[in-house]
This record gives sequence, C-alpha cells and structure tokens, in this order.
Amino acid sequence: MKTAQTQQTSSRGWQFSFQSILFTSILFAWLLFTGINRASAQSTKDSGLDLIKTECLDCHSGSESEGELDLASVLNHRPLVENLTVWRNIAQRIQLGDMPPPDEATLATTEKQQFANWFQTSIEQFDYNLVTQPGYTPPRRLTHSEYRHTIRDLIGVDLADTAKFPQDLSGSSGFKNSANTLFLQGSLFEKYSQSAESIMAAVFAEDASPLMELAKSKILAPGKTHENMEDQGRAILQAFCRRAFRRPATTAEIKGLQKLFLSEFSDSQQFETAIQKTLTAVLVMPQFLLKIESATKGSTPELINDFDLASRLSYFLWASMPDEELFQLAEQGRLSKPKVLQTQIDRMLKNRRSKTLGYVFGGQWLGFEDVGIRRRQDPIDNPWCTESLMTAMRAESALFLHSLIRNNRPLSELINARYTFLNEELANHYRIRGINGKAMRKVNLKTQQRGGILTQASVLSITAFPDRTSPVVRGHWVLNTILGTPPPEPPPNVSEILEQVLERDDLSFREKVQQHSSNANCKSCHQEMDPIGFSLENYDNFGRYRSRQFGKKIDARGRLPDGTQFEGSEQLKNVLVSQRLPNLTRQVTEKMLTYALGRQLEYYDEQAIRTIVMKTTEDDYQFQTLIKSVINSQPFLYRQLPEAASDE
Repeated sequence: MKTAQTQQTSSRGWQFSFQSILFTSILFAWLLFTGINRASAQSTKDSGLDLIKTECLDCHSGSESEGELDLASVLNHRPLVENLTVWRNIAQRIQLGDMPPPDEATLATTEKQQFANWFQTSIEQFDYNLVTQPGYTPPRRLTHSEYRHTIRDLIGVDLADTAKFPQDLSGSSGFKNSANTLFLQGSLFEKYSQSAESIMAAVFAEDASPLMELAKSKILAPGKTHENMEDQGRAILQAFCRRAFRRPATTAEIKGLQKLFLSEFSDSQQFETAIQKTLTAVLVMPQFLLKIESATKGSTPELINDFDLASRLSYFLWASMPDEELFQLAEQGRLSKPKVLQTQIDRMLKNRRSKTLGYVFGGQWLGFEDVGIRRRQDPIDNPWCTESLMTAMRAESALFLHSLIRNNRPLSELINARYTFLNEELANHYRIRGINGKAMRKVNLKTQQRGGILTQASVLSITAFPDRTSPVVRGHWVLNTILGTPPPEPPPNVSEILEQVLERDDLSFREKVQQHSSNANCKSCHQEMDPIGFSLENYDNFGRYRSRQFGKKIDARGRLPDGTQFEGSEQLKNVLVSQRLPNLTRQVTEKMLTYALGRQLEYYDEQAIRTIVMKTTEDDYQFQTLIKSVINSQPFLYRQLPEAASDE
C-alpha cells in the first residue's frame, strides 16, 4: 500500500514530451565528448544511486529541502520513472553545472559520468512494457461546456445559461476537464439548482413556445402507454434518468424519485407540476452533475463496461452525453465489439457535435479560446476590434482544426494547409477580397501570407503583448504548444536583464531581443525560441500582415542551432514539417490522450503514447488514425483502482 505522501507525489502528474528527446540528444553528445566507458547495468545503478545518496541528500531531504526537492521521498518511489520530470530536471541541472550550487564543492568529472550512466540506464532506457497500469480517473463534475451540451442533448433545447458560473480552471493536464480540478463546491451547487429550476420552468411553462412544447412532449412520451398516474410517472422517470445518468437508473434511485413525485401531486391537474419538480431534482443529483464510472473490482486492470465506454466516447468526441444509438448498443453489450466501436467512431466524427474537438479541445490546447475574453484591444481606440471579429477569429481556428479531424487530413496540414475558414469581417482583417457575409466558410488561399495555425489571427494575438509583438513569446508557444519541446525555465534575474536592454534607445526591437538573448544565462534557450518568433514578425499583435515597421523593412530571418536557415512564416512552416513532424505527432498524441481521459498523464501511460505515435506515423500521420488509436488504447478502454484505494 502506498503512503499518502507517495500518492500525492504521484498525482502531481507526469507528462512526456519531445523535450525529453531533445535533452537526450544533448546528453548523448555530452557523454561522447567526455569519453564515457559504460559499465555494467547493475554497477551503473549502484554508483549513480550511491552518488545521489552521498552528495545530494544532505541538502535535499525532509520538509525543508533546498529548492523544495525532497530526494529522500523521490528515491522511495518505484519505478523511479514515476518521477521522470524530477529526474530529468536533476540531470539537466547537473549537466549545466547548477547542481551542486556554486557555494558547494563541485562534482568531479568521474562523478558526473557516474550519474549520466545511471540516468541513461535507469531512467531514459526504462522498459515501459513492464508497466501494465491503465490508470484511473476519479469521479468529476461536468465542465461548464459539457453541462451546457448535455442539457441541450437531454432536453432537446439549448437552455443552460452558464455565464454566471465560476470559471472552470485548467488543471496540471492543461485542460478544463481534468478530474483534479472539477469539484462540486457548495457555491456552484446553488448555481446548478437555479439553472435546473429555470430549465424545467421553461419546458413546462403554460405559454411555452412550440420548441418547448416539443421538448415537453418527448419527456412525457414514455408515460403515454400507461393509464395509472403512478405508472406514468415511473415510466417518465426511468426514461429520463437513463439518459441523464448515462446508464439505467437503479431500483433504489427510481424508488426515491417516485416517492418525491407522489408527494407532489394529488390529482391529474397537478401531474405535470409534480413531474416538473421531480425532474428538476434529477438535474441537481450527483449522478447527473458528475461523470461517475462503475465501481472497480480491485487493483488489477479491468475493461470498462459499455455504458462507461459510451460516456468516454461521447464526452471525448462531442463534449456531451451519449445519443440513443450509443445507449442501445451499450444495453446490448455490443459497443465494445471492435467493428462496432470503429463504426461508431466514424459516425460520431461525422456528426456536427464533433465540432467540440475544434472549439473545446482546440481552444484549450492552442489557447485561442482566450481571444476576445482575456486578450483583445480597446475597441474605443481600435474600432476595428469588434466582438464579431473576435468571434470570427476563434471560429476560424476551431473550424480549421475540426476540418482536419473530420476529413482525416495529415497532421502536417495543421502547419501548412492552403485553406482556412473566413467570413467577410475576418477576410477584410486579412486583406483578402471576395468574401461576403457573416457566415464562416472554407476558403482556398492564394496567398502565402496565410495558411496553417501559425498565421491565424487568434494564435498571433495570444502570443503577443497588447501593444507589441513578442518573438520570444511566439517562439516559446511554437516550441511548447505545437512541438512539445519547451525550453527550460528562465533564470531568476531574467527580468532585470531584459529591463536593462529595453531601456536602450539606440537599438532596434530585433537588436534589443538579440542583445537580451545573447546573455550567457539566456542564450541556450533563446537560440531556439527567437528565430521561430522572428520569422513571424511580419504579423502584428493582432495578426495583421505588415512588411515594414517604423519605416523599416521587417527582418524575418531565423537560424536554428543546427544551422537551418529560414525567412518568414512560409519557410518556417517548411522547416517544421520537414524536420519536426515527429515532435508534432507526439505532442498531438499527448494532448488528445490527456483530453480523452480527463486526467493528467502519468509515467505508466508512456507505452500507450508510443503505440499511438507509431500507428499514426505508419498511416501517414492521419488525424483519425491518431484519434482511433487513442480510443483503442489501454488507458481509454481499461481502468485500475489505485493501490491505496483498493486496500482501504
């Protein structure tokens, strides 16, 4: 049984990224340069662990550990890759000479070699085939978008108003559907109660619209086959709860609701009022508000049942509840059959509800959901910055990503597609003529200034400051968000250095950035970030194209550490597709799997990640191959109760 501390450490999350590949390459080069002769695996392990214990534990042990790094606790975890991020950070710090700190005795070359050997043998070369844990997602509440979509599909009308709900926060997973942030707070429960009352009041109103009357008739339809009021109520509740709970309601659940229903009516004149109040209660029950899966049998991997599979599918692909076809297949026990499952995935991706993969998944992963909300220009000084333009900017990126998925396009088109989605206002923003009307539509591009996610106004605005562009921010966004290779955290004094440089009036903006980036403490990170950002300098802080700034031609040249040269967005895209497609594939895999599971990734998910990447690569990087591989992965189809929970 794991200790509570172990569980807490494990729950911090662990995400693999291609940063590891970049770092591993650097480390290999370092090892070759120093002329390391590899020892046996066992002696390497022993020497590496001995070094950690003798040289590091004095400062990094206990509650007052230096840098909040308790190595004594980390060393107790097995396998050691459970804390992979910690070990990679330690390796990086030792390589750069940051550990031990300057006021402590430095490690000898042989000691660094010992650690490097141990790190490669025990961490980077760990055999993940030995790990069979599929993971476990605890119950969580629906996100606000999931709640709104679920109400819409349950009732038949979009009635949920979540504008006054407290904002959903992104967890360590990077997504708002993460179980570690979605709790049912008392203040939020009050909002759900108010929402439920207003929804059912609208459906059962005496002067209801034809659409509301239709919604009510569908809710009441299961009771039409019964003459007895009590039987009518039971039939209505059973049918409604089956869909609201995303599974058949238990006898106890129906009995409790039936009791409430019977207490609310005395004659046929009060029947609908009683049903209304009872259904209002259903909408505030945990079985509806929470995404709860069936109880597990123990601490061994088990296949999820078909109803849980239906919910995993629908909330992944639609951000909403299952439809009737999924329910029926689940009731028949057929949904998990491989051929049936593949057919349903194809059907669901063609359904209009799959647009949530663009709006919800894409908006949170790429960050463009913030456009117009957290990121916009003052419309008084900038009358062009209208609410409708902000909406169109978000829609362009969402519809673009969804089209890649729905049409099964290769991942590379995320970078270099020759089409996008525009309406008249956004087209004018881009200086593209011939697009009329408010409706968004697919547009084949004739200009090299646009095409792919990097040149869309939504992304260009969230990677800039309110008053200017930022090559550093844009470069970091590409490395971190698109390629999954984030640079190390900046040194503590970085703001002081930057302020000194920005105050110099004798330097151009590019020269100021280069001056700052040339600092010894900053150079290693900036030499990869800045060239990418500079290649996007032709776009201002809200994505409008420009060739000159302050009367001078913009210098959009870039050069990567490996010597690769490029200029402008088009050449940057060519470099990313030709050299970094494996990085992109892995990044999209990690993000899709994280979003699909509704939890942060852990070390035991690595084998699934590698399998998905391999299958996607073998099938020419097609988006739907990636998605189907995610759904057919062990973490998606199986679960395992944590050891501590199973032992209690």
